[in-house]
Amino acid sequence: MPVNEDRVPWLPERAARPAAGPLLFLRSLLNNPLKIGAVAPSSPKLSRLMASPVNPSESLVLEIGGGTGSVTRALLETGLAPQRLVVVERDPELAAFLRREFPTVRIRCGEALQAATIASGEFGAPVQTVVSSLPLRNLAKPDQIEIVRAMLDALTEDGQLIQFTYAAGCPVPEKQLGLKAECLGRVWANLPPAAVWRFTAARNAKRANTRH
Repeated sequence: MPVNEDRVPWLPERAARPAAGPLLFLRSLLNNPLKIGAVAPSSPKLSRLMASPVNPSESLVLEIGGGTGSVTRALLETGLAPQRLVVVERDPELAAFLRREFPTVRIRCGEALQAATIASGEFGAPVQTVVSSLPLRNLAKPDQIEIVRAMLDALTEDGQLIQFTYAAGCPVPEKQLGLKAECLGRVWANLPPAAVWRFTAARNAKRANTRH
């Protein structure tokens, strides 16, 4: 059900500097296309689907790969309070843009590999949800696994990792990582079409056993 934004006072005005985000995204894409991994920011529909598994009254959320804030906005539109959200963005210019757009949200310029350290430093505890917009399928398999493990380390035992992908199949080697994978849906009205997946610890699987 749509959130009445009049009840979410920390959301910035949509109309402020409309061209700034897309232009900054395009510049980052041209500078490092493999790190961005997208041809356009996530559509509102995709962003809402990524935010949909979040319980705004109970979850601490770590967003990885904030970009121009499409998913950040969708998370806040669920009613999630800014103090329950930390956004990590590796590009310094995009991180600075996010700080201007979302002044009440903690934005950290850093890497996904620092996810557990950032969560512990900001919240003093693991989080219930990690929402990732990282281009995992662009990475070599060992790097992909290392980054996913780093994000999992930021989660509580019953936490969830939300990841989107442009690929037809699952973007994470879930069996190797001891995870249960669930596709939450595919958004065709996105450029390009994308699917959202949720990963949780598989029953009776111990995450520590996935390490070598």
